[in-house]
Amino acid sequence: MEGIANKLDTASRPRADRTAPGWGRVLRDVLMFQFKLVVDGLKDLCLAQVAVGAALVDLIRRDGSPGRRFYGIVRLSDRFDGWLDLHEPLARVPDDAPAYAPPAGRSVDDLVNRFETSARSVVRMAPATVERA
Repeated sequence: MEGIANKLDTASRPRADRTAPGWGRVLRDVLMFQFKLVVDGLKDLCLAQVAVGAALVDLIRRDGSPGRRFYGIVRLSDRFDGWLDLHEPLARVPDDAPAYAPPAGRSVDDLVNRFETSARSVVRMAPATVERA
């Protein structure tokens, strides 16, 4: 969780310089960001199937630690994201740039955890509701 918060926090990124980038640099950053988004999307498209395949192989073979192939794919994805460095332009964010970001310390994992908790409480209540009817 802490790692996600740091990735979302622009203040934690090193700043290349304190001056605003020129328009040429902004244009290059826009084009590179678009290119990296395409590469990232292709990675996601490919790894979605590879991750499911690895999990199925783990489930069928059951050799070694549970999920070791799947978690290897997750590690590969993380390393690829580091290599891609999609958010590298954050080093040049001007001081007056708007901060469009989710709340600090929140992630998609938090949303899923809240959904799971709600679903479990509904399931626990369901038998009592059915018995009364």
